[in-house]
Amino acid sequence: MITFFSVPKAFKGHIGVIQTNAIESWLQLKPVPEIILLGDDEGIAEVAQKYDLRHIPDLKYHAEWKAPLLDDIIESARKESTFDNLCFIHTDIILFQDFLKAFRLVSGRFEKYLMVSSRFNMNIESRIELDSEEKRQNLRASALNVNDMYTSGGTDFFAFPKSLYKKIPPFLLGRGYWDNWMMYQALHEKAALIDTTTDVVALHQNHDYAHVQGVASGERDGDRVFKARQGYYNLSLAGGQKNVYNNYDANYVLKNGIFHSTWRLSFLKRHLKSTIRRIKLRIKGK
Repeated sequence: MITFFSVPKAFKGHIGVIQTNAIESWLQLKPVPEIILLGDDEGIAEVAQKYDLRHIPDLKYHAEWKAPLLDDIIESARKESTFDNLCFIHTDIILFQDFLKAFRLVSGRFEKYLMVSSRFNMNIESRIELDSEEKRQNLRASALNVNDMYTSGGTDFFAFPKSLYKKIPPFLLGRGYWDNWMMYQALHEKAALIDTTTDVVALHQNHDYAHVQGVASGERDGDRVFKARQGYYNLSLAGGQKNVYNNYDANYVLKNGIFHSTWRLSFLKRHLKSTIRRIKLRIKGK
């Protein structure tokens, strides 16, 4: 089975609403994954107790920016999880049963892997009911109908075995580029990078990015995160644009339950697009 781990923000206002939606969607999966919430922001302990989830309150934070550090988050989850397969997921992502179906296929075929999926964005402002399969399927269909899929770099969950990621830089969580590095590093460690976007609907509930210094309250443009000081700090830790990978760098695509190698001629344009993007950004010095 699999252990989910996530670092919520404080459970208040709109963020509290969408985080509760996300967690309740995970609890509807069958079988229910182990769920670990990390951090001590307002409401996390109470939510963990309410839903009988595991809670790790103590995290390491950057001294100046007070952001949680990725290396500590993953190591804490690795030590405390019950299962050998992990999924780091943002607490604004609603999942459906298709996630576990794809996970079983991926983990059954690959010993070392990183499973990712581009997210589908939706504006959700209030609590939603997910206690029936019909309601969940209607919501999933709505996400596909809106069809606001983020770019190839917009994965918000990372499923992988405990054996992956031997050494992790102290990235600032939620400040950009660390997620792209995780894709680069998985391939560097000879793991399979599998893009499951076609088979998995990861519903991202839109929100602002006011937690990042330099981004105004109410600002929902995620690109502002990359242009903030903390974003450039993470880019430096990643080793620059040459190590900023995305879903187009995957060496496998899962489509209708079948794995396709992206080194086939029909998929080569994915690698080409990603490589050209990195070259352009390096020339511009970004």
